Amino acid sequence: MHYLNRITWKRITAILLLLGALGASAQNGQPQFIKDAMKGCLVWDEYYGPQDKVTWTGGCKNKYAEGQGTLTWYEGEQLTATYEGALRQGKPAGQGRYDIRNYARMEGTFYNGQLNGKGKMVFENGGRLEGNFVNGMFLDLDTFFLNRLSKHVLPFRDTAGIYSTGGGGLHYYALPPRDRIRATLVLLPSTRENTENVISANKTLIQEAFGKGILMVVVSANSNKGLEHDTFAFNFLNRVFADVMAIYKAPPGTFILSGLSLGGENALQYTEMSRNPACSTLIRPMAVIGVDPPVDMEDLYLRAREEIAAYAKDSNNLTAGKQLAWNEDHFLVDYFHQLYGGPPEQFRDRYIAGSQFSRGQADGGNARYLLDVPVRLYCDPDILWQLKNRNRDYYHMNAASLSAMINFLTINGNKQAELIPALGKGYRVDGTRHPHSWSIVDAGDCLNWIAGLIKE
Repeated sequence: MHYLNRITWKRITAILLLLGALGASAQNGQPQFIKDAMKGCLVWDEYYGPQDKVTWTGGCKNKYAEGQGTLTWYEGEQLTATYEGALRQGKPAGQGRYDIRNYARMEGTFYNGQLNGKGKMVFENGGRLEGNFVNGMFLDLDTFFLNRLSKHVLPFRDTAGIYSTGGGGLHYYALPPRDRIRATLVLLPSTRENTENVISANKTLIQEAFGKGILMVVVSANSNKGLEHDTFAFNFLNRVFADVMAIYKAPPGTFILSGLSLGGENALQYTEMSRNPACSTLIRPMAVIGVDPPVDMEDLYLRAREEIAAYAKDSNNLTAGKQLAWNEDHFLVDYFHQLYGGPPEQFRDRYIAGSQFSRGQADGGNARYLLDVPVRLYCDPDILWQLKNRNRDYYHMNAASLSAMINFLTINGNKQAELIPALGKGYRVDGTRHPHSWSIVDAGDCLNWIAGLIKE
């Protein structure tokens, strides 16, 4: 298959998770040039499949499609996409428009087959990305900040598969502040979310941090196991922190970890480990932020198991969103069986060890290590959205465990533990409504909170 699959599988992972899945051929096809059916000009096919066909109305140069014209793509006899614009050596180059059937329309400047610079994608589901693209990825900061953003690729071969949207290797992005560094805010992605999406989703936060002495860091870890098991991911985080301190002279005592979903789990768990005498971390974060993370693994397992049974009763009539949730639930149950050996009824101690908070434990489980740490947990407890789109009640939302965790911390003396219920604030970077999103963090309020910590 052609450009559709490059965009979905390699560049816009977060959008893919919203829209559903493509077929196996889309994931496994090998890139190659194929001949157009009209003139035999060579056209680049990023994810080749044996049923791919293409026609080209423009000219050829040295056997490659070249100049202005129209590309029309087919899978078998089915029309899948059209491209109108310029090609260079068989790849979109220059101003153009790509219309991908039942998916999206892309407009802007293409280079080497990918959107670069100002462009837009308008999706069939109503979502829209408009702004800056880099090598096909939506990386949207204002030009002033893009010019100051640095990508650091580390000499780590991802043998553990901790970054499922890799391609470019394990890395981190950094944007230093205008003046001296007073704090370092580290953003950790959700499952399968690429670092570029994290940056785009936190555009306001990142840009406003520039004038407040806050070094912004975004780390490529989106598919790791729990840090208590995944020594590769744990060592990678330590390596990133060491690199940041060496290159940017970031003070080690002023790191704040934050993350969405899995990223929030990682942020909380690393911070807990930094206070656990049995663990050895490179830094001791001064504070931690969780953006709608699951924190109680036993609770998460039981929720997933209950939802599997509920969805199975109406499996032939599930909406795309409920089907996605059902798939996620199956993944979680299988994952926990593999990681912990079976269900919590049999291996409860392992679930407690892997949790950031355990509601069934009088000491809160690992949350006891956060009693002296400023903690903010965000959620968008939109019960009406959950009932309509996921058939979930309050007992099946992260908000339940997050509120219990903050309650435990405050009862036990943490006067800087806060739950932020950002009702109705959750929107994905493409503008579609979803409570499980970075946008539930109000940038100005968060930065003011950090400023207060720095002054103390």
